[in-house]
Amino acid sequence: MNLTQERLLKEYFDDMLDDCYPEFEIFGMHYSPSIVLERIDPIAYQVSMNDYESVLREDYEDNGSYNELFDGEDE
Repeated sequence: MNLTQERLLKEYFDDMLDDCYPEFEIFGMHYSPSIVLERIDPIAYQVSMNDYESVLREDYEDNGSYNELFDGEDE
């Protein structure tokens, strides 16, 4: 996976987290779930993103979805 594809995967993962979980509010300030997880527990964030990548890769292999992430890897 090249740098562009890695950035795209991170964007997809962050969007998924932010869509699935509510914002965190502390002292009236709001934080997105993706930022909270990445900063508080970067290992859990990376492991979860790796799991998410595996799911997207299965979709790519089964249905051809997510071409922008996985096309050209064998080149």
